[in-house]
Amino acid sequence: MAQEMKTREPKVAGQFYPGKPETLKKMIQDFFENIPETKVKGKIYGIIAPHAGYEYSGQTAAYAFKALQNNVDRQDACPTVIVIGISHRYPLRGVSIQDQGYFKTPLGDIEIDETVARTIIKNCKFSDGYVEEADAIEHSVEVEVPFLQAALKDFKIVPIMLGIQTIDVCKDLARAIAVSIKDKDALIVASSDFYHGDDYDECKSTLTKAVSFIKSYDINGFHNYFIENEQRGRCIACAGGTIITTMLATKELGANKVRHLYSTNSNDVTGMKGDYCVGYASFIITGRNSSVNIEDKYLTEKEKQILLDIARKSIEKAVKGEKTPEFKEPESERLKEKRGCFVTIKKYGQLRGCIGYIQPIKSLYLAVSEMAVSAALKDPRFPPVKEDELAHLELEISALTPLEEISSPEQIQVGRDGIYIVKGFYSGLLLPQVATEQGWNRMTFLEHTCIKAGLPTDAWKEDCNIYIFQAQVFGEK
Repeated sequence: MAQEMKTREPKVAGQFYPGKPETLKKMIQDFFENIPETKVKGKIYGIIAPHAGYEYSGQTAAYAFKALQNNVDRQDACPTVIVIGISHRYPLRGVSIQDQGYFKTPLGDIEIDETVARTIIKNCKFSDGYVEEADAIEHSVEVEVPFLQAALKDFKIVPIMLGIQTIDVCKDLARAIAVSIKDKDALIVASSDFYHGDDYDECKSTLTKAVSFIKSYDINGFHNYFIENEQRGRCIACAGGTIITTMLATKELGANKVRHLYSTNSNDVTGMKGDYCVGYASFIITGRNSSVNIEDKYLTEKEKQILLDIARKSIEKAVKGEKTPEFKEPESERLKEKRGCFVTIKKYGQLRGCIGYIQPIKSLYLAVSEMAVSAALKDPRFPPVKEDELAHLELEISALTPLEEISSPEQIQVGRDGIYIVKGFYSGLLLPQVATEQGWNRMTFLEHTCIKAGLPTDAWKEDCNIYIFQAQVFGEK
């Protein structure tokens, strides 16, 4: 039966994740900022996330928890969160469920939902309650909790650990969970890494196949794949039972979609191929009327900062007459994509230079470096920036989407679109933010773009090619 216990103390703080609250908060926030903006409408029934040390799998796990944070239907809710892990070290034969007290991390204490926990125990024939010995040094549940604390305003928790991951245990526990939370605002979290082994290529191929079963909500397919490989001595998921249980329970509760958010592996994270390799993937499980919008084309906060640093360093070197740095190719695929961009320099709030590429000629990070130098030294409207001005400059970058020719000016949306007008040898471009800053309407915006091209203000009305584009604009302020 359940042991007397007021607070479950953190067992792997300082090992799997930072032990200091502020350091932990910052790490999770950095993970969240590295992810494209994600909006989820409709209920999130479940999450599948990895449980390795944060330096390895934290970024992958963050995809699921940021989706939870941005779930518009759960922002002010106080749900019960059931976190299902496995016992890695203790030979647990059934199911351990903490049913009283608190679960503690460096970010604070989370109250155990005693009512839900004890209802699950009552309905699960494989559980006699909490097995404290199995939780003595276990991390599979614990590493998920700080992410939950960062993503949710308030919640209670039911920590569960599986021992033997047979289909009978998974089905029984899934049924007990579904019965216990059917009328509650609740969330189920499956804590599992994927492939463990020495073969990088095998890790990638098995992870791809496992992901295909899960995102298709093919419970039988994933279970069979998990068992077949386990019988061959190959681990394609260290806690496949938590995934099976969560998929079964969420399906019984009304979920019908699994959205795969991100996958990687420990070799790719560390850049050290050939070492022991572990796969990581994250998912959310939603209902029939849900929608998930991930703005993959937009830069993350970390990517923005990288580009601003490149622009600043490029300008400082060029103004001092030194060679432009050879920047290391970034890991981010978005920064390596060929994209148009503009770099704008302001001094005391006034324009001091602005030059850019309209077309996607170079990788974004290289284009930013080159355009930053050009804006500082080669904008014909201004004298070159001098060294004593550097401390007073403010930089702004506009990363452009591809040009789209339009058939009618009515397609221009002020505040969203920039305009590029071409007529013969004349051309002119104005960025989206110019119209917003000046308070122009569509007509005035078109007229000023014509002026920029050296054309009459009404030239846009005939024999002109008009293009629109969007820009993600960000600066040092």
